[in-house]
Amino acid sequence: MVNLEKMTTEKLCELFELTGTMSDENIPTVRGWLMDEIMKRNPEGFDKWLDSDYPADSELRKYVL
Repeated sequence: MVNLEKMTTEKLCELFELTGTMSDENIPTVRGWLMDEIMKRNPEGFDKWLDSDYPADSELRKYVL
């Protein structure tokens, strides 16, 4: 099992972006885990991303890194 806590925030953002085009039935769960870890590290930036007009996956790193 992968330990998300040991990954850099940049790596988490990269994985989040990669999962945006995947269609496996488990991807929503994986994306949830990634977002939870990113939000834990930078809740203010994460909230600003969510509050943006169109929170694109590729924009997340701009707010949390």
